[in-house]
Amino acid sequence: MILQLLLPVLGLMLVAALVTRAVEAILPESLGALAATTVISALLVWLLTSAGFALLYTIEDARVWDLLGQAPSASLGYFLRLGASAVLIWGPVLLLVVSTAPRRWKTAVW
Repeated sequence: MILQLLLPVLGLMLVAALVTRAVEAILPESLGALAATTVISALLVWLLTSAGFALLYTIEDARVWDLLGQAPSASLGYFLRLGASAVLIWGPVLLLVVSTAPRRWKTAVW
């Protein structure tokens, strides 16, 4: 039971950290870019989490894929809500990575 809960939680935390660091590497070192990093990373992690839920549901039961084709807007909304509810797990990690970003700046001074 612990392993079934721990692995997905650690996976979500890892995705949040890696996506945020990747976005941080692309954007310039500034306060505005820091805010943009937060927003862009949150949207990307939300979409990845939603897609991950859809994938896990499809792996569990292949009929979910057929349901996605029959009612795409309802299915998409459901998985987006699942991804949004997972913000309780990946949100703090994302904020922690963003808040420590100025420590990693090479040219700009905080």
